[in-house]
Amino acid sequence: MLDVLVFAAHPDDAELAGGGLIAKCVQLGYSVGIIDLTRGELGTRGTAEERAAESAAADEVLGITIRENLGLPDGGVTETAAARKLVVDAIRRHRPTLVTAPCTEDLHPDHAAAGRIVAGAIYPAGFAKYETGTERCRPPALAHYMNHFTFEPSFILDISDVWETRLAAVRCYKSQLYNPDSKEPKTGISSPDFLERLSARFRHYGTEIGATYGEPYLMQRPTPIADPVAIFRRNNG
Repeated sequence: MLDVLVFAAHPDDAELAGGGLIAKCVQLGYSVGIIDLTRGELGTRGTAEERAAESAAADEVLGITIRENLGLPDGGVTETAAARKLVVDAIRRHRPTLVTAPCTEDLHPDHAAAGRIVAGAIYPAGFAKYETGTERCRPPALAHYMNHFTFEPSFILDISDVWETRLAAVRCYKSQLYNPDSKEPKTGISSPDFLERLSARFRHYGTEIGATYGEPYLMQRPTPIADPVAIFRRNNG
């Protein structure tokens, strides 16, 4: 059983887009798992084997509990009954309270499809007659993290105190980041200023909540609040 289960289309997506929530939840003592839908074998730079080793290094930095790969084809993530069933089974096996996934609209079709597959799996995961060989479980919350396209956040998580951990996890993906000695084709992620641009995005959302760094999330439905005071209480020093 996990407290938080993070789905990603490719190895490094979870760290790049949702690493702050992962690091924050681990810091707070929650158990967190990551499930990558593909091995990233079509990546412009590096290999699937390198990505696997880099993911393992990032897992150590973040302190997550488990990481799995569903083995769907990179560049071919599509909403099929088979793909949904794999995600339903993962949800049922790990029984999370909070699920996070890519936004359902994105420049990269794999990201968008992954978001839709996960969104489409939450409800069926609770069906009594949906057979996966695992006990039914419907997580109470699904939050989408931001990739290429922006959105008006449902909430912004203050990740200021885990920013360096988040950044260290991203830096584990050396095959994807800037390397002046690399002979591989250039990508947006491999540009020299990528980490600065990444920082700028989360600084922007931090300013929205009066923090140094903030990580935005989108929810499909209103979130019930049991204690309207505690949700707004902050440590002001």
